Formats: sequence, C-alpha cells, structure tokens
Amino acid sequence: MPDLPHLAPLPSGAATDDRHALRERIHDALVGALVNGTLAPGQEHGEPWLAQQLDVPLAPLREALLLLASQRLVEYAGPENVRVTSPDAASCRHTADVLHGLYRTALLGAPWPLTEDDLDALRNCATAYVRAAARRNAVEAAAGERALWSVFVHACRNPPLYDAVTRLAPVWQRAQHLRLALPADFENVWDALLDACAAGDRQRALRFVDEHWQSRLP
Repeated sequence: MPDLPHLAPLPSGAATDDRHALRERIHDALVGALVNGTLAPGQEHGEPWLAQQLDVPLAPLREALLLLASQRLVEYAGPENVRVTSPDAASCRHTADVLHGLYRTALLGAPWPLTEDDLDALRNCATAYVRAAARRNAVEAAAGERALWSVFVHACRNPPLYDAVTRLAPVWQRAQHLRLALPADFENVWDALLDACAAGDRQRALRFVDEHWQSRLP
C-alpha cells in the first residue's frame, strides 16, 4: 500500500476565523496540494483523514471539498471519500480556451495605458516566473504566470470576471504542472507583452495574449 501524503496543518490562528474564512483557507491549502502533486491524480482520501491532516473541523472541510468538486479537481467516490481527478487533454484545452477569453476581456477592460504600479507588478511577476523556470520549478513558474495575468484582472475592476478567473485559474495551474512542460526559451517568454504594455500598445498586447495561449494548448 503506497504511503499516504502528508498535508501540513493550517496555522493555529485559523481556528479563530469565521466559517467562510476558514473554508477559504482549507480550499487554498487543498488547491496547493493538488497543484504541487501532494494529492496526486487517482488517489482517494476520506474526509476524516483530510480534516485530521489539516487540523480542521469536518463541516468547513466538506464545504471546501464541494467547491473543489465544482471545479472538477476532485470527485466523490463515496459518502465520505473523494478521489483526485486526472485532467485529460480535452479538459485542459477547454480550460485554456475559457481563460484565454477571460484574460483577453481583462486587457480590453483595463484602463489603458496601465499605471506604473501595474507595470511594475507585471515586471515583478515576469521576473518571478523566469527565476522559477530557470530552476525548472513548474509549480512556482505557473504561480508566477497566474499572478501576471491577475494584474490585468484586478486592473479592469470587473467582479464577475474576477470570480470566473478565480474559479478556473487553479484548474489550469494544476493542468500546467501535470501535463505541460516549461518552454525551453523561458527567458524571453514575457518580453513582448511587457514591451507592448510599457508602450501603451493594447493591440500588440492582445496579439501576444492570443499567440501565447494558442502556444500553450496541450
């Protein structure tokens, strides 16, 4: 029988959170374990075991698992057991297509040209991505990319768009980790986008978005 994964318990202060905040903490912890492979595709885990690992009550854990199930990151294999799903090529393509459209909408809706603060945030995210890619750390690189696109999402101040991206971005991040290799020429991945944004050229930035997401389809 394979060894069970180890999940770090939530910080002791989490117990004082209200129920909604605690559910979000649990969800984020489980997403992290799904993205980095600690909870691997095909594994089945019981709700009591997960609650014990994270040192949290069952009720908010179940709420977090229901949210993960709605994101198709887990599925119920019994009344109290969940199975980690395996992303296939078709589901990865569908997720990428939708996120491409959402991020394109964010670029179209963001005030243009971007502020210096937003430009600095983009540069910082791109630097974090390159550093992670240089170490071949796919999980951190995917997180850096997610943060970069989030700059546009926050800039356009569209709550429904933010909600949609928040729901799908972890799904794509896990798919990247499990199915997609880091690009060989990672140092120049974001240069064209950064140059277009710094020049205030929205159309050039949109072309980059289209080409980038087309190249990342599995």
